[in-house]
Amino acid sequence: LALSMSFLDVEDVLSCGMVNRRWYSASQENQIWGVLCEALWRDKVYVPKQIRGMANGNPRQAYVESLRDARRQYPTLDELLEFSWCFRFKKSAGPHWIQIDPYWTLDHKGSSIASTIIRKFKADGSLERLDTHEAMRSFAGEAKFKWAVRETTDGDKRFVKRIQVNHFPSYVISRHSRNWGFLMQSCWVLWTSFPMPAPGIDKFLDDGHLEVRVDDQIEEVHRYNFGAHGQFGDEDDNMNRVIIQTSNGPLIVPFAQLAQHLDLFAADDDDDDDDEDDDDFNPDMADSNDDDENGGEEERKAGENGQSDMEEEDDVDEDRFPDSTAMALDRI
Repeated sequence: LALSMSFLDVEDVLSCGMVNRRWYSASQENQIWGVLCEALWRDKVYVPKQIRGMANGNPRQAYVESLRDARRQYPTLDELLEFSWCFRFKKSAGPHWIQIDPYWTLDHKGSSIASTIIRKFKADGSLERLDTHEAMRSFAGEAKFKWAVRETTDGDKRFVKRIQVNHFPSYVISRHSRNWGFLMQSCWVLWTSFPMPAPGIDKFLDDGHLEVRVDDQIEEVHRYNFGAHGQFGDEDDNMNRVIIQTSNGPLIVPFAQLAQHLDLFAADDDDDDDDEDDDDFNPDMADSNDDDENGGEEERKAGENGQSDMEEEDDVDEDRFPDSTAMALDRI
């Protein structure tokens, strides 16, 4: 009986267990749940090691725990340090950066995995280089780039919600809705905790589906573009002032005063065209952020709600369990 049930999906196994006591007992057999674990995890890029290990002795519990774990949105610090993170620019970064990014410039035909920049985030705040792409070396030289945790979850603080590298717009962390891997993204870049699929392979990683956009980080964008690049770690000081290079030397101006003077945060739609050039990640600030390229007005409105749509770790949306596993978790 148990052997026959091992060919069923989880919904059918649970239904069989409701027939009578004998069938219920058979539906609890490790043989069945071991097969179900393999089927559930086959296309998942991340299931915690302790849960995978649990499958050797109690596969039914391992199945349940993996579904529970998939509900959390954020990694622990240890997990963040464990992953080899793959990096690419979003198109909103501008053509200068797209043209030197191997994700965009290399030919990935015939491959489901993109060739990308790869880094490990180290406990000492440095980044370890794991790829051989020379074109990006000037951008990603580990000696001058440092990172730090900027936000954790409420309560035990174990889960990391946001980090920052130097004074670039911060990286918001989330979970992939299908493969259970982790994402880090700002309005200009994307990191994945798993090998990044080639362009067009995973629609959930296309720019149009990613949640964090320029409008969501407009303050950080303006801070960066207007020179708030102080020494990493001086958060309160450097992120609240800008340094303007003049013919008579550097001029330090409080950011709030500059923002007020330039009316950066006015809600007047007539100023959109004037502000467009400031949204692009370009050292010369010459490239424009073409909102139409990423979906026009509808996407801009969606972007305004991007970060607010990211739920706490216990919240579940429909995409997280596209099959019957969500109901199965409730029934188990």
